[in-house]
Amino acid sequence: MELLHLNYFRHVAEELNVTRAAERLFISQPALSATIKKLERELNTTLFHRKGRTISLTDNGRLLLQSVEKIEHELTRVQERMARNDASTETPLSLASSHGRFIQLILREFLLPQTAPLFNSDILSNRDILSGLLHQEFHFSISFMELKHPLITSEPIVEEEIVITYPASYSEKEAITALYADATETAFLFPSHNKDYNRFIQLKMAELNIYADTTHYIDDVSLQLALRQQRYFSFVPVSVCREMGLPFITDDMFTVTSRLYMSHVTNQLTVEQATIYERIKRFLLSQRTYLAK
Repeated sequence: MELLHLNYFRHVAEELNVTRAAERLFISQPALSATIKKLERELNTTLFHRKGRTISLTDNGRLLLQSVEKIEHELTRVQERMARNDASTETPLSLASSHGRFIQLILREFLLPQTAPLFNSDILSNRDILSGLLHQEFHFSISFMELKHPLITSEPIVEEEIVITYPASYSEKEAITALYADATETAFLFPSHNKDYNRFIQLKMAELNIYADTTHYIDDVSLQLALRQQRYFSFVPVSVCREMGLPFITDDMFTVTSRLYMSHVTNQLTVEQATIYERIKRFLLSQRTYLAK
């Protein structure tokens, strides 16, 4: 089994269309189909249900997709670490986060000036963030949960409000009714990379007696595309709803408040790192109204 074949499989799984996947990969459709069939033979399983030109993932196909995403993510992390080790000039600051949008928010603010510091960044689970800090793989982190460890300083910076976006075919009142109507099917979207966040949201859903008939776990890029279609329910930060023009339930009962934490190994930041840390903290504090309804 080759990594290239796994990459081909991921493209087909994302597109659910061999022709479109082949176009993205710049290979022929027959070559791609042959690769998928070879992979199925090697694994002794069926990865796709096929009905004419329509394909869908089997249960084993979904399991493989989850594994491929983890493998590719780990390879990216290793490549970034090796690049950091090979760097012989300016040493970048390393930042980890539980959400890619936190990093985007920071980099938009801090990479514009030509004198801005360089950043290495990574998106990880809270457990991996904690491990990375302790092993000095990065300097500090931003997460939506406190990192509890005797060697770690984890401080709450600002609160963020998370709301429910709903299909454009509903009014807000109809959306609330649909969440509790047995006759209406509710499909919820979740980010596939962030299990901590998903558990947090699913606990809140249970408190609200909201139960999804269908749940979809997809990567950040696909999640944004799906949200723009406005066909699904999803718990989304209100700032993202504003940026993307998504409808959301304004009733406070359906609003979840989450704290953002900045963390680092206690007394381990250099003067330069501590200065940037404080600048980022002040910037996040200045975004309080942006992160709330």
